[in-house]
Amino acid sequence: MKNRRWTLWLRRLGIAGLALIVLFFAAAMAFPSLQLTQKACTVMLRVNAEAFALTHPSRELKFDGNGNSTPKLLAQEQKGYAEQVPVLMYHYVVPKQYNKEPDNNSMINLESFEAGMKYLHDAGYYAATLSELEDYLHGFIQLPKKSVVITFDDGYENNYIYAYPVLKKYGLKASLFVIGSHVQKQTSTSFDPAKSSYLSQEQLDAASDVFDYYSHTYDLHKKEETFCGKKLALTHDSTKLQADIAKMKGLGYTTPYFAYPFGSYDDKMIYYLKENGYRMAFTVKQGFVQPGDSPLELKRLTVTSSTNMEQLLETGTTD
Repeated sequence: MKNRRWTLWLRRLGIAGLALIVLFFAAAMAFPSLQLTQKACTVMLRVNAEAFALTHPSRELKFDGNGNSTPKLLAQEQKGYAEQVPVLMYHYVVPKQYNKEPDNNSMINLESFEAGMKYLHDAGYYAATLSELEDYLHGFIQLPKKSVVITFDDGYENNYIYAYPVLKKYGLKASLFVIGSHVQKQTSTSFDPAKSSYLSQEQLDAASDVFDYYSHTYDLHKKEETFCGKKLALTHDSTKLQADIAKMKGLGYTTPYFAYPFGSYDDKMIYYLKENGYRMAFTVKQGFVQPGDSPLELKRLTVTSSTNMEQLLETGTTD
């Protein structure tokens, strides 16, 4: 048995070595102007990724359904069920007069946000939960043709001050991916819309009739420069990622859903998320979610102040 293991390991090492040679020459041909060390660094990263995939085969996710039932159609015009579902992505919500970065796609004017939520309500959209989306993804339930999932990243305090009342007004559910280390111990007594601040535990509890909460890491929503001179999210360090997951779960965020910081991920990260019980993870890649999609590489749609909501929901673009 040991001999078989060693033989398999040597074979994998040989494959990795061959891949290194092939990729090195491919990089040299493709990027002749780069320094040799830069080429070697890039190639090594790719080889390491290939070697990891060979030595850490990804296990199949076992999922038997969450027990949801197919929601009733909300309106007479909803004839049929969704072939794809838009997952809307928001971060920072602020009144237009306080939006000092109008070109920042992570910030949306409160006026535009409310107009979008009003459109969803008036057009008869069903705001599905992540639990329902997971069942839909695996074919356990269908969702109404006009279905949408509303997500927020980071956990800014303005999500409670501004977004929460609007969502409640229009009867819409949403999911919020929280950065654990940013949760305030006490609610600020002087909220300033012109400054960035984060939700307190008291506010999270108060908004739980609208929001469900999931992990955006405890403290890895940062970038550091790698030896290749590129800045990557700290989640790419598997040792840090596993320790961070444990810390987040220790705070009670034990749900199986995750949002990648900066939308950045790789096969190694997917592997460790699976090993720690995560079943769905969200990127910032633009597109819809369809049954059969890779559960840990789900797409979303960025919503900005200038977004035409009707067009976005129909085409996935605002062009």
